[in-house]
Amino acid sequence: MRKIIISIILMIISVGLMAQNGKEVTLEWLKENYTKREVMIPMRDGVRLYTAVYEPVSASAPKPVMLVRTPYSLKPYGFEAGEEAPTGKQAYSSGIWGDLFNYAADGYVIVLQNVRGTYLSEGNFENIRPHLTGKTGGLSKGQTVDEATDTYDTAEWLLANTRSNGNIGVKGTSYPGFYATMAALSRHPAIKAVSPQAPVTDWFMGDDAHHNGAFCLADCYRFGSSMYRTRKAPSSKGLKGLVKIDSDLYDYFLDKPLSELSAFFGDSLTFWNSMVTHPDYDRFWKNRNPSVQLSNIEPAVLVTGGCYDAEDCYGAFRTYAELKKRSPKGNIFLAVGPWHHGGWGDRHVNSIAGAWFGEASGEFYQDKVEYPFFTYYLESKGNIPSKVNVLPSGETQRSKMEGVPSAPRWETYSTWPPTEAKPFRINLSGIDSLNISEPASHAVFRSFTSDPSNPVPYMDVKSNGRDHGYMTADQTFASRRHDVLTYSGKLLSDTLHLAGPVKAHIKLRLDLPSGEKSRNMDADIVVKLIDVRPDGYQMLVRGDVMPVRYRDGFGKSKATSSGKTVSLDFTMCDIDHYFLPGHSLMIQIQGSWFPLIAMNPQTFVHNPFSATIEDYRAIKISVSSDSYIECGCIR
Repeated sequence: MRKIIISIILMIISVGLMAQNGKEVTLEWLKENYTKREVMIPMRDGVRLYTAVYEPVSASAPKPVMLVRTPYSLKPYGFEAGEEAPTGKQAYSSGIWGDLFNYAADGYVIVLQNVRGTYLSEGNFENIRPHLTGKTGGLSKGQTVDEATDTYDTAEWLLANTRSNGNIGVKGTSYPGFYATMAALSRHPAIKAVSPQAPVTDWFMGDDAHHNGAFCLADCYRFGSSMYRTRKAPSSKGLKGLVKIDSDLYDYFLDKPLSELSAFFGDSLTFWNSMVTHPDYDRFWKNRNPSVQLSNIEPAVLVTGGCYDAEDCYGAFRTYAELKKRSPKGNIFLAVGPWHHGGWGDRHVNSIAGAWFGEASGEFYQDKVEYPFFTYYLESKGNIPSKVNVLPSGETQRSKMEGVPSAPRWETYSTWPPTEAKPFRINLSGIDSLNISEPASHAVFRSFTSDPSNPVPYMDVKSNGRDHGYMTADQTFASRRHDVLTYSGKLLSDTLHLAGPVKAHIKLRLDLPSGEKSRNMDADIVVKLIDVRPDGYQMLVRGDVMPVRYRDGFGKSKATSSGKTVSLDFTMCDIDHYFLPGHSLMIQIQGSWFPLIAMNPQTFVHNPFSATIEDYRAIKISVSSDSYIECGCIR
């Protein structure tokens, strides 16, 4: 998972950045123009939270507060030995001249806080701590505080102990994005604007830990070995991970059932053990989804996400959708681009893996979307940005260096999905071909064998870490495998612009290769939408996994019987992608995506964490030609 604190620490040490007002924000400038205080802010239950407060030296008019709350390191902590005041690089966070540099240059009070139970903050940490308004069953026994109350109490202290204009903005990417969402739920009157960016939202349905209940093995195993631990006492040093993997992840996890991996951790990982005891989407998980509680939100909210975010693409789109649904009168904004996790924090980002999307899209986002959003709602100045700002992906956005003379082309909409998008259906109507106009005249099944001893890899490279580049990687390697169904469309004569959620409707049946009958079968179905470029590069546009056991709902898993045709309907994350003339669409369907997703035993086991090596078996998966994929189409 390798959570990058993009919103906190972007290590741009060698050069300074030029803010909108023309000021160059460097370490030296920061030392001359800002003071730093490290304080322990008391919460209503007596727990104190470590907070670094950066305040401008200038006696100019008071400015707003920009607050970032995080479970990750805010080093450097404390003073250098023998010094009475902070000195040198070790005393100031480089994040101040990262994606916060516009606010530093404008004289904002910048506040970085460790949430309770992390680093020097007191108290106990709880992963995605439930909001107090949740059902009793999802809350800790005797819980009287949550991340919203901690944000409220922090805001009270800041108003009383800093020189500001009385308005507070909150932002954060990834886990800090979750805390930005909770800031909106704090309902403190001074918090006027928040920006959850790639926010952790639902660790069962679509973020980090699971996708549609399928376990994200490669990410959780390593990330969880530190993040799911319980510390002994406050410390400026983080918890070390219990896992060190030097070999290729595919080889490392092969033939290791989840029961064996769980046994390795024992009782050392609190949240891992919680996942083991809650294999279905029950109250435990529902109360850790803050998006469904976003009713009547008063602060303006800018949700930001990347279409190629390997961690929290789901969180951005889900948070925005729930805000629009539950706070219809709110000032709700969305910004999306072809970015990896936190990529918009890099002012010069223009590519991911083999896909190019134009020049300096991060700079446009920071200067033309995020900064104007906060200044408008915190200072009542400037112009409000468009409600929805999207930089589409596709070859139209390739770098000029690649011989395609096109700069980033931002699109604006009044809402998302765009009202301009009309239903578009991609039919799996041929033996191995797509039809975008007519469904199959009669059902024809194509089959493959899904073998746990030889699962389909998610990347065609050896690696001991999950690379976000898989989100746009060439899928040619998969199309050559016997256990991947590939459906190819005709060359496009016109541009095809698809925008909105991608919905899969797959009819299938499971069988044992031997022909024996079984009533306790299961499988994962991975569906991938691909843009085939003229050079043959099969660029992944969107892919996701759906377990057959959840076909009738995520609250309770159920087995299927061999030979029985079942329908699997699920929604993948949104896209905004241009398929150019000379390109073609491709759909791939497979039974594994390893080790990105843990291998399904394919014997039905209610709790996959209890699966033993004897439960893993090869099965035949047959997909009907009356299956289809749908998305919105603008043109």
